Amino acid sequence: MYGEKYSETPEEKKKFKLMVALQQVNNITLLLEDNEWKNYLYNHLSPIKYELERQLTNLSKSDKITQEDQKK
Repeated sequence: MYGEKYSETPEEKKKFKLMVALQQVNNITLLLEDNEWKNYLYNHLSPIKYELERQLTNLSKSDKITQEDQKK
């Protein structure tokens, strides 16, 4: 059956969850465009967005290092 052989590594699952979380923050930002308190809310969302991006970057970099080690 289709998809039976598909499997994700724990790193791929983490990366996917981080990307989904970033998308959710972006969705919230779009929903708040007309909110009179949007600047206050954005000030709280910004650190979350940048932390998620930082974690995703670090995870991507560690994946590249691991792949390079496997090639050696």
